[in-house]
Amino acid sequence: MTKAMPTPNANQRPPVNVYAASGQLSVALPIPGAHADHTHVTVAADRLRVLAECKYSQDQQHFLQREWQVGAWELDLELPQRVDPERSRAVLNLGVLTVMAPISNEGRGERQIPVE
Repeated sequence: MTKAMPTPNANQRPPVNVYAASGQLSVALPIPGAHADHTHVTVAADRLRVLAECKYSQDQQHFLQREWQVGAWELDLELPQRVDPERSRAVLNLGVLTVMAPISNEGRGERQIPVE
């Protein structure tokens, strides 16, 4: 059975991969069409928030098949381990955003992170 597609203006929740290695927690998510300038990442000690708006017009296209789309992406994820927001990084490369944060029981507060 086919799921209903979200409307182009609806915020979509991207799928995520969360993994830990070498004392660091990483979250990777595909956000097709996103640019670093329009992607906002906030890391708290126990939570990750991502808002991304993709600026790619599809209004003039006549789709014969449409399985993915660009638009607004939103993620609010409870992290499985506490992290240090102050030493976190975010990198957007080839449509995949990866947020990396050192695992730390001492992590406090939250921080908006520039996207590289």
